[in-house]
Amino acid sequence: MERRRLVVLLGAAVLLVGAVAVLRSTGDGTEPVRQGPRHTAPRQLERFATAGAILPIPQAPPAAVSVLSVEPGPRQLLLRWGDSLSDGVVPAGAVGYEVRWGKGTALEHSRLVARSLVQISGLENGAEYRVEVRSVDSFGQRSAPVGGSGRPEPYPLLEPWSYVDAFDDPRTITDNWRLGHRGSCGTALPGEGEEAGQLVITGNCGTEPATLRTRTPFRLAQTPQPNGELGRAVVETDGSGTAQQFTIDLVPGPVDLVLGTVKEVEGSTRPTEAVEDQSLPPGTVRLRATAFGDSGSAQLLVPPGTPRSAAVIAPRSVPATLPPMPIRVRQRWEVVVYADRVEVLRDKQPVAAANIVVNWREATVLLGFTGRGSGPTRSTVDLVGFLGAPTSPPPAAVQPRLNWVQGTAREPLERPIDGRQLAQYSGAQLRLTLLSRAAVRLDQMTVRVGAVRVPVRLAVPRTEIVPGVGFPVVADLPNDALVVSGELNTLSVVVEYEAPLEVMQVGIEVFPEPGARVDPPATQSRRPLVQRTPPLLAEPRAELLDASARPLVPGKTLTPGRVVLAVELDGPAAQIAAGELAPLAGIEVFVDNERVARLPTAEQGPGVAGRWRFGLNTTDLPFGPHTVEVRAIGVNPTTPPAQAFVSFLLGPA
Repeated sequence: MERRRLVVLLGAAVLLVGAVAVLRSTGDGTEPVRQGPRHTAPRQLERFATAGAILPIPQAPPAAVSVLSVEPGPRQLLLRWGDSLSDGVVPAGAVGYEVRWGKGTALEHSRLVARSLVQISGLENGAEYRVEVRSVDSFGQRSAPVGGSGRPEPYPLLEPWSYVDAFDDPRTITDNWRLGHRGSCGTALPGEGEEAGQLVITGNCGTEPATLRTRTPFRLAQTPQPNGELGRAVVETDGSGTAQQFTIDLVPGPVDLVLGTVKEVEGSTRPTEAVEDQSLPPGTVRLRATAFGDSGSAQLLVPPGTPRSAAVIAPRSVPATLPPMPIRVRQRWEVVVYADRVEVLRDKQPVAAANIVVNWREATVLLGFTGRGSGPTRSTVDLVGFLGAPTSPPPAAVQPRLNWVQGTAREPLERPIDGRQLAQYSGAQLRLTLLSRAAVRLDQMTVRVGAVRVPVRLAVPRTEIVPGVGFPVVADLPNDALVVSGELNTLSVVVEYEAPLEVMQVGIEVFPEPGARVDPPATQSRRPLVQRTPPLLAEPRAELLDASARPLVPGKTLTPGRVVLAVELDGPAAQIAAGELAPLAGIEVFVDNERVARLPTAEQGPGVAGRWRFGLNTTDLPFGPHTVEVRAIGVNPTTPPAQAFVSFLLGPA
């Protein structure tokens, strides 16, 4: 059978992509991509097209960055240019950027990014670093470099903190922090290498959060300051740009995990109002920072019945939308509690406020990092601090390993045969998050721990138990319940309830006897730090247009003729997942599994992302369904290709 051919409409190509060059080949479109021995050499793609195909050629190189700002921080430099500056613009022709840096005059490190805001971490405080930024266009052409320099320095903590943790000492993570999540989908560990001096939160929890809890209570001052402020919780993290949602919860009770049910859609934010969420325990105040493709938002959420003051929040006091959340860049979030309102600041600028009145003086602070539905998320926390009444973490304690199951109260109470009493603790508190599909009777629910059976109670009084929504409870354990077994000090827990119930999460807080020596278990289990995701290729998007570049009607059968394939690589999405982009060697287009075009994108260096349009003629294709595949090919042979597909149905005129 005569091989299928795609004839590219010259007029459409000229209209859509400007100057083009006609490349003819007598090959069959199956030449292999050149690689080095054993696939270790960088890929170098050659332009290729089937007979009659037309490929675009590069135009002028992109414009250079006009201004480069270098801001020093602790072990890091923050680079800003283009539209990340208040008066900056995107350089003409730029689809991404190459950032290079090094100590002294060397530039031995490089990174490809899609946005004009980059944080370089893992640097040496006090050392001078040189940096350089070049714009990159769709073909890998570079602009002239724009350079700068900076000297990382730790900044002084001048605030009158009632509590602060900058994570300089890895021991504080074990002593002062707990991670709650559904199942075993997350870790919280001291950072290493570039992430040294940070707390690293990793999760693969789907659309549910990995939640970090500080053991130190947040306490409000008895007497407000002259401006009415009672206290503030401060968090510096890159989580608002790496997680789908980043939350700060102030919960007036012993809680490890609050899930929440209100889901935000882009454009729904009202930053001067507090949205009600019936799944939040009474008195809870939640800040939710959400990252969208081209914007971000900050929203306050509270449970129904939350008291409101007569304070009027001017709509213009905070922005209706925020710029895109920066990717892997440290941001400072502050939740400020006043006598008559709650305000949220991002990098010292107001972003949300509501006339919320809190009726508590002490709260548990939870930091939630919600995934993007699939794949791992990785966030870092640089600092957590409180301003308000004096507070301090409880005594250091090594929590036993929990092995929990669901059961009924019919089972007998039995002490583990090989059990050991934890005499150094006066008791403990189990913190559970439960979910039921029907009405729940807490007076019929118990927890069995060894030879002890205890009741459960709401972690926050008057919490409404909503079927299908997680709710927090606690169980107070006496000392004789703390009987562990095995080298890891495992404590067996049975949640007893007759009706259908799901135990979503179980944590424990143990209380040392005054003056008791708390020794770690004989064998400590430390999960290794999850390795960072390697650089990823930008994700392609493909769309079929008509010959005038107008979108085709979805589902409509096409008649033979001219169409346009529009291709765009989404750099920010890949950068969110991996922190940087893998170098791009080129783009390949297949129709019904047959290669019809190959476009190199490494003219003066690896590509980053881009936008291209191909005019196609479907006259020679048979009637029926067809599939167009676009592949982004990496320079590194170990980088998996990124793919996009678009299908169409061809029928008679």
